[in-house]
Amino acid sequence: MKLTIIHILLLLCIVFEIPGYAQSEQDMTHNSISIPLKIGENPSIHFQTLKIEPVNLFKPLEAKNKHVSPIQLELKITENNTEHTTFLWHNTDAPDSPKTNYPKAFNDYVFSLTINKEDVALVVEKLNYGTPFFIDLGQTAVIKNITVLFETCIGEWSEDLNGNQVAAFNTYSVSLCDENNQETISFTSLDTSVKNELVIAWKNYKFLVLEDSENALKLMILEK
Repeated sequence: MKLTIIHILLLLCIVFEIPGYAQSEQDMTHNSISIPLKIGENPSIHFQTLKIEPVNLFKPLEAKNKHVSPIQLELKITENNTEHTTFLWHNTDAPDSPKTNYPKAFNDYVFSLTINKEDVALVVEKLNYGTPFFIDLGQTAVIKNITVLFETCIGEWSEDLNGNQVAAFNTYSVSLCDENNQETISFTSLDTSVKNELVIAWKNYKFLVLEDSENALKLMILEK
């Protein structure tokens, strides 16, 4: 009889997750989760309305010279039948401090990597005002009632009187909307010789363009 009871308890533990056990390797709160990663493919994770698939983590071996390739994670995210595949990278060869392309926004979440010596983790958090984030071309970022869509990037150039190209730049279009209004704003590439962000005022908000490229913009949204 005792053996039968033990077997039943074991089966219940398998069918129903013991509270806290399934999260033993994950640090989870209501609005965020930290997922430890291993080299190569990692199992998919469900967090709130998201399906998160860390497809492949590439971490280079330490080289004898000073040049080290970036740590890179191929990441697939699904929410409400909308899929997006992106990459998070951490360049340890940056001259001053590590160069990254995250936190990367997808809807109302941001995805980033934390790196502690040999350990790498994927961190997923709710996107908030005052948080700098990257947004991929064609993707949407949501902060409460504000939605930002990186619509287009058009490469352009200027010429001198002889038809020689003297400057190349991008023109970006970003859609901003709240519960009542929608507006598309356009701006050109930041002047890299002057380390100043572009500030765009819209209604009761400030939109800061911190970095730009043809594939992603680094933005920050502030309430006035």
